[in-house]
Amino acid sequence: MANKHARLDDLKDKLQDAKRAARMPNASDREKADLKLLEQEVAAEKLKAKRPAEKESSATDQDAKLDKALKDTFPSSDPVSLAEPAPKAKKK
Repeated sequence: MANKHARLDDLKDKLQDAKRAARMPNASDREKADLKLLEQEVAAEKLKAKRPAEKESSATDQDAKLDKALKDTFPSSDPVSLAEPAPKAKKK
């Protein structure tokens, strides 16, 4: 969680610098475009910081899923796969 806020704080500092540069009388179009990009990046980072932390999938989780899939399909000749088939298209 601290890492999320550290990145956000860093982006806010960069945003302030970009605002100062874009407000200068001789500011180029690139500086103004950089400001817009940083504003969007800060907004996206704020949304990411609000999200709950996702649990990372570990090898043991995948092993457990494969074991369950194997038990559910036994005895069968089809190989076990974590991929799910694509949904069938509806007929019009």
